[in-house]
Amino acid sequence: MRITLKLAALTGSRLVLIFCLAFTPAGPCLSAADLPETCYLFSYFIGNGEDGLHLLWSRDSLAWETLGGGKSYLKPEVGESRLMRDPCVIQGPDGTFRMVWTTSWNGKTIGYASSRDLINWSEQKAIPVMAHEPGTQLGS
Repeated sequence: MRITLKLAALTGSRLVLIFCLAFTPAGPCLSAADLPETCYLFSYFIGNGEDGLHLLWSRDSLAWETLGGGKSYLKPEVGESRLMRDPCVIQGPDGTFRMVWTTSWNGKTIGYASSRDLINWSEQKAIPVMAHEPGTQLGS
């Protein structure tokens, strides 16, 4: 699958990233039978983040539909609370998608995983945040 990524910025009370993906016609689609060759992709979580990564897609960035029937594309397995909140996905110059997410409300780690196709993901890692800084405290 060949994927081309473009970012579109949204403003508001929190940062949200939207991705534009271009799929080659012969490549597999993300569990959506009729995805167009170029579309927008939105990553999100539901509830408290215990279910993992969810995806929406759009032709025009105005009307959105769930992918995969609303199922999770990656269940959280790391971090203090094993949550996947605020998933942020970017594509590197090598074509690999890298994702980081919040693993807990009051934890000291963030989650990390990578994927070449947004379906098959690497082993998840819990990355310590500010562990080397003396006096770092959890938010209240």
